[in-house]
Amino acid sequence: MAYTVEQIAQLLSAEYKGDGSCAITGLASLDKAQPGDISFLSDVKYKEQLNTTLASCVLLSDNASACVASNAIIVKDPYLAFAHVAQLLDSTPVPANGIHSSVVVGENTNIADDVSIAAGCVIDDQVIIEQGAIIGANCTVGQGAKVAKNTRLYPNVTVYHEVQIGENCIIQSGAVIGADGFGYANDKGVWVRIPQTGSVIIGNDVDIGANACIDRGALNDTIIGHGVKIDNLCHIAHNVEVGEHTAMAGFTGIAGSAKVGKFCTFSGRSSILGHLSIADGTHVTACSLINRSNAEPGVFSSGTGMQDNKSWRKNVARFRQLDDMAKSLKRLQKEFEKLKGESS
Repeated sequence: MAYTVEQIAQLLSAEYKGDGSCAITGLASLDKAQPGDISFLSDVKYKEQLNTTLASCVLLSDNASACVASNAIIVKDPYLAFAHVAQLLDSTPVPANGIHSSVVVGENTNIADDVSIAAGCVIDDQVIIEQGAIIGANCTVGQGAKVAKNTRLYPNVTVYHEVQIGENCIIQSGAVIGADGFGYANDKGVWVRIPQTGSVIIGNDVDIGANACIDRGALNDTIIGHGVKIDNLCHIAHNVEVGEHTAMAGFTGIAGSAKVGKFCTFSGRSSILGHLSIADGTHVTACSLINRSNAEPGVFSSGTGMQDNKSWRKNVARFRQLDDMAKSLKRLQKEFEKLKGESS
């Protein structure tokens, strides 16, 4: 599929400079682009690449428009504009409608006519699959589950019983939605399993990455709000609630019954302890441990940055001495106050 520079500019409600009839057929970075590609500049440190790029068009801000020799579309946020153009030129294959002959379909299901269900899928009893849904090869949709309009499950996704998935969601391969949460009671050293009788409720426009796991609730449901974005290999435990439009990068883990607000971001390997409440607009940097609730938004960190090994070893040793050092400092402060009082 091809679009002209002028057509793309119109779709972005933006102005362009250069040849509006130039055809755009692909996307690429500035240094890898070839004629026919569109690229973007959102970071000034790559500004010099504007002189050498072969891209037929570049998305950039007005401040950088004088530096590009090729066609350009002037936008406020080049990266956001690139995201919209990428959707426009998305070449991901879309399978034809229909149910493959190898699919096993249970009783009392409600499957719309225009869905696509690929080979090897198992659709259990009382499942609802709405219009435009795409179920990739070897997926399992458990009893009483629902997959709403235009949602896509890539191959090998497992959706357990009673799970509800909203409209326009994308769930990548290997994700498991609705497995039992980690619930056990201890009887003199022996772990007694607690059946997890809640479910998982996923809102509209949610993206879930490959091999992510979202556990069903123990009693109440695990809830993922509208517009949430979950990266590969994330784990959300039972009874967690994630507010709308929150995003979390790979290896983020949220322990049971935590409540995460709206419009939060969690960088890779963030860890949130159970039963905490995280305020709307909270931003957590990489490798941070969130061990207490917060009532106000902000940026929070707890991971330590990289050092050379020699410095790190010294600092680790000093960290172990912090308690003794604090006590010594407190003693010295008392002695100083005493001497100060005597001298006056």
